Amino acid sequence: MQALTLSYVPESDDIAELAANSPTWRRSRNRALVNSGVSLALTVIFGAPWTSSGYPPDTSLITLVCAVMFVGYSYRVIALSSRWGLRRSARRVWNRSSTLRRLHEEVITEEALTVSTEGVTHTYAWSTFSELVEYDRQFVLMDHSGKPSVALPKRGLSDPSLIPVCRRVLSNCLEGAGHQRNTATMETPADRRQSLSTD
Repeated sequence: MQALTLSYVPESDDIAELAANSPTWRRSRNRALVNSGVSLALTVIFGAPWTSSGYPPDTSLITLVCAVMFVGYSYRVIALSSRWGLRRSARRVWNRSSTLRRLHEEVITEEALTVSTEGVTHTYAWSTFSELVEYDRQFVLMDHSGKPSVALPKRGLSDPSLIPVCRRVLSNCLEGAGHQRNTATMETPADRRQSLSTD
């Protein structure tokens, strides 16, 4: 198999796309949504005597605290749900990391995936990854815990026509690694002893 090379500089939209599809991000958004609903309900409950009687009762401070919490959680829901919020958070991450502003090169071969950034190189065996996930902007290799491990932006390819080729090559490499793991798992102790005695 001929090596396939991607060369690119990460963009904040890459991070935003990963975040939008992250289970952790979705959990944070759902938690903020629940908290905003609870704080709104408490605001209404504690504020009802105030509005009905026309003068502040002893619960006015609690009502104010709940109202402030509602505003805070509502803002967090918007920040975690909207494209504006995602891009703003991603931009913050991108600005904090000098590595994300450097040229990245990824080389795909049948044996491994090699990632290089300004002289620092990491090589990953295909068995490191569990599956391939494709988004609009990039391919993402997931680790065995289901978290994103390596992203491969499609714009890094020298020609858009190579996108289907890259998809097929990545899938084949992962399938090959999975087949090797299954073969190793199915091998019995007797098979291993026989292999050692043959050697």
